[in-house]
Amino acid sequence: MSGLILNCLLPFVRPPRTVSVQEAQSLSLNDYLDATFNSAPSIVQDQDTRQGLVGIYENHAKKSGSGPSIQQLFNAARAACAVDHDKDVITWLETLLNASGNNASGHQPNGNHTTGPLTPPVSPPTHHNNNGGVDQSAVFVNPIFFPSEQSFHQLVKTLDGAKKTLDICVYTITDDHLASAIIRAHDRGVKVRIISDNEKAGDLGSDVNRLRDDENIPSRVDKSTSYMHHKFAIIDDALVINGSYNWTKGARFENRENLTLTNYPKAVQGFKGEFERLWAEFA
Repeated sequence: MSGLILNCLLPFVRPPRTVSVQEAQSLSLNDYLDATFNSAPSIVQDQDTRQGLVGIYENHAKKSGSGPSIQQLFNAARAACAVDHDKDVITWLETLLNASGNNASGHQPNGNHTTGPLTPPVSPPTHHNNNGGVDQSAVFVNPIFFPSEQSFHQLVKTLDGAKKTLDICVYTITDDHLASAIIRAHDRGVKVRIISDNEKAGDLGSDVNRLRDDENIPSRVDKSTSYMHHKFAIIDDALVINGSYNWTKGARFENRENLTLTNYPKAVQGFKGEFERLWAEFA
């Protein structure tokens, strides 16, 4: 299986140099991965070379008892990419393998519910048809359900895929793992904004005010006796997360909850419009 994955990933690499089968035989496993993922196009074009290098990889795996995880292979491939589009292609391939039942992280899923196909942490490239409209084959709508650690991992992974913007509009945030994902996004330069309920933001254990005061993440709350009861987020103005799921440990571990993740343009536009409307109203 690992040899097959290696064969699949190599064509997406933009390599600056060549590594020969003879040279690869003398390399450690880590050096082997670096060299092959940064090697010249001859690996892609020459079937004998490619199979020889796959054989060396399999020998490494036999000697150590196990090879690196699929996740490590994907990370090595992404590191070798010259352009962001290639990284996105590899991420999409990783997602498809996850969806087909191969867990790229190397961990067996646990949880009580079937989550359905995994959604990419970043949306795949948007394709347009000849009429200028969005190619519907590139649109996905994926529901996930809780309690389930696999679903929670999917949520965190999706948040970790934010590149430019992360707009969060939720009733409350008390799960520190989700708060950490928000901080990670902020630290890597993503523009993060949070809208929440005025009463819940001040609750004991709430992360909303902490994210504002300690991390300088902009946040706004409603100014009424009614609830700001939304539970959605928009990533890079291209993907929406929406459902019953509050960003709490109760929702994660105890409640029957759902989220839908989609890049359907009308949904993205609608939720983006609602977020901007509330952001202006709560100024």
